[in-house]
Amino acid sequence: MKKLFIFALMIIAISTYAQKNLPYKNPKLAVQKRVADLLKRMTLEEKIDLLGGTGFATKPNERLGIPELRMTDGPVGARWEPSTAFPAGIAMAATWNTKQIEEVGEGIGREVLGKGRHVILGPCVNIARLPLGGRDFESYGEDPYLAGKMAVNYIDGVQKEGVAATVKHYAANNQEYERGTVNVIVSERALNEIYFPAFKAAVTEADVLCVMSAYNKVNGTYCSENDYLLVDKLKKDWGFKGLVMSDWGAVHSSIPTAKSGLDLEMPKGEFLNQKTLLDAVKNGTVPLATINDKVKRILTVIFKLGLFDKETKENQALVNSQENRNIAYQTALESIVLLKNDQNILPINKSKIKSVAVIGPNAAFARTGGGGSAYVTPINPVSALQGLENKLGGKLKINYAVGMKLESDADPVDSKYLFTDESLAKQGLKGEYFNNPNLEGAPVVTRIDTSINFKWDDGSPAEGINEDNFSARWTGVIQAPVTGAYLLSITSDDGSRLYINDQLLLDNWGPHAMTPASTRYRLVAGKTYKIKIEYNEYSGAAGMILGWNLPGHDLTQEAVDAAKNSDIVLFFGGTSNDIESEGIDRPDLYLPGDQDDLIQKIAEANPNIVVVLQNGAPVVMNRWIDKVKGVVEAWFPGVEGGNAIADVLLGNYNPSGKLPVTFPKQWEDCSAFKTYKMEDEVTRYDDGIFVGYRHFDKNKIEPLFPFGFGLSYTTFEYSNIKVADKGKDNFEVTFDIKNSGSLAGTDVAELYVGQVNPKVERAVKELKGFSRVELKPGETSHVKLELKKDDFAYYDESTHKWKVDAGQYEVMIGTSAVDIKLKQNISVK
Repeated sequence: MKKLFIFALMIIAISTYAQKNLPYKNPKLAVQKRVADLLKRMTLEEKIDLLGGTGFATKPNERLGIPELRMTDGPVGARWEPSTAFPAGIAMAATWNTKQIEEVGEGIGREVLGKGRHVILGPCVNIARLPLGGRDFESYGEDPYLAGKMAVNYIDGVQKEGVAATVKHYAANNQEYERGTVNVIVSERALNEIYFPAFKAAVTEADVLCVMSAYNKVNGTYCSENDYLLVDKLKKDWGFKGLVMSDWGAVHSSIPTAKSGLDLEMPKGEFLNQKTLLDAVKNGTVPLATINDKVKRILTVIFKLGLFDKETKENQALVNSQENRNIAYQTALESIVLLKNDQNILPINKSKIKSVAVIGPNAAFARTGGGGSAYVTPINPVSALQGLENKLGGKLKINYAVGMKLESDADPVDSKYLFTDESLAKQGLKGEYFNNPNLEGAPVVTRIDTSINFKWDDGSPAEGINEDNFSARWTGVIQAPVTGAYLLSITSDDGSRLYINDQLLLDNWGPHAMTPASTRYRLVAGKTYKIKIEYNEYSGAAGMILGWNLPGHDLTQEAVDAAKNSDIVLFFGGTSNDIESEGIDRPDLYLPGDQDDLIQKIAEANPNIVVVLQNGAPVVMNRWIDKVKGVVEAWFPGVEGGNAIADVLLGNYNPSGKLPVTFPKQWEDCSAFKTYKMEDEVTRYDDGIFVGYRHFDKNKIEPLFPFGFGLSYTTFEYSNIKVADKGKDNFEVTFDIKNSGSLAGTDVAELYVGQVNPKVERAVKELKGFSRVELKPGETSHVKLELKKDDFAYYDESTHKWKVDAGQYEVMIGTSAVDIKLKQNISVK
């Protein structure tokens, strides 16, 4: 008996040793060998299980010890709980500084690790075709070359830290309106020349580990089951070896998706699961080899990140570190674009000015980023007003006035004004919650909510309530503290409706991101009014806020008075994360609310006015641009934005940012104007390759501010261009830049190429290189840039290949797409 017992122990020990020393568990083996060994040990059921997520992770496998791959939203910070909010993607692009963006990637990578996650869902590289686009702020602008350079360096930085980057949203996801169903009709040439290059660069130059497919259709087929996108281009042509995941809820079929190039359905395997796929694989409808390839890709990423070999632990010391805040600050500094500076009103001359009026809805509010899945809850963000106070140290008198509030900035209605019924015995509103989005049936939860000020994000409002597909109704009475016209608002993600005395005042219904709606309504002090709020949520983030602005203050007059009593006016305007956000496009290009009118009134009171914009996409300025002396584009500048803005305004830093998008004079001038919202669930890219400055060049339309534009507090001179033929149609472009002003500064030299008398229709010019040059006063730098044969190519739809036509080409060096300083023609064979 004793011998049998010892023998059994030996068998167990041998088995345990063998399990621990299986090839896939050996960190000394190559990733490919480990993946191959693990793949052959998995059952078909286990393989299919791995194709669907669990919310923000892949499914772990206990039997084989396969760890979960944990994700967090990006692309401007680790969104899993509060983090460092880095400047928006459009601000990163405005730096034209690839090294700085690599540092941003490193910082984000560290914070992802600090949160115990493995994958950042960024960068976003969709081209800003539509200036109204709700997610333009996430991306790198209108030019595919610039977007590609930003993406490559961001990815290099992230993955250097042992975190997987996810380039998204592939492809042609350029509007939020009908994004889940819209069919993008676009030419093969436009896809390859405009909408693919940044994705291709992410794969072929940065070896990105993950790609996210988009919500929309491209030429009739949803992106998540589109063979041309996922198989022909991504996996075959570009040689992508990582995993392709869907955007959240972007899968619409089982068999077509399984047979195509998508590897992982997120957030869950609604279409890719054992019930839908097991029989299809067994009977050969879906090849087993296709399933194996998907699993192989998921496992490859897990192995490359070392998750089999180390335990993932949170490390809060990596989150919001001083190092990361410094990176955010420097990026914000370099992103700020000086658009207008009449009479050198900037930088502020502290020796001549004794007082400054700080006015506007974005002055005291830190507008760190846009909304939706890209919004990072910042830690101790710095507003512009705080930044000025920090930098001035009391040396100038600051006269602050808000002037106006954006709809989404209405104050949440305090519980002392809300009651469950006319007796006013109990504060708050009666809340009824339903596990469906239509307020149907009996409520699952009934409770008293003291105020309606909820941001549930991806969570549930209460135990027993769904995280998605739920609804709520709040009823009771509201009592006004003073008599007057109140601005009542509801801000919700998804839909909401507001009733007062059974009258529907606001209808904000339907699926959308956190979106405000408001109206003026007269309330009498002490009187009670019946109130009812209805809310529903379909998927993704959730939130609901009931707000109001009390009457009594003439905010406009307060702003005008502040302007009159100050030497200079700084107006901080723009948008917010509720106005530029995932899920919605802007209705127009004007500043929201009454900002345009307010700027004009302030300018009449004091002509020494500078408008500082905080936003993520172009705005039109025709109503006031001629009435102000200065305009500064500060974008959504991240957590340290206020300090960066103050340093630029006060001359502590010489602005060097350049526009990564064209600012039009009017929406009608843009390439997408004639096709946007013209057909239900269809958008035709009739502009082809002529997007952004390519469109303005072709049609000889003068922009308000061109692509690549940005002023400085100093001046620069360009000279001595030479283009040397290095053989095989490779060229070296050299020229000199001199700082001809009195201050140290940085300029961005932009290299464009255009073909002379092309055989096919081509852009007048295309960006093919750039260089940031820092110079002291009087200093000259000799700049070298390279052109390769591919830089002269266009995509030939007849052969489905890139082609270079022999002939004359013009090489141009400029400081914007319209300000060309140097030119030279060359011959390409």
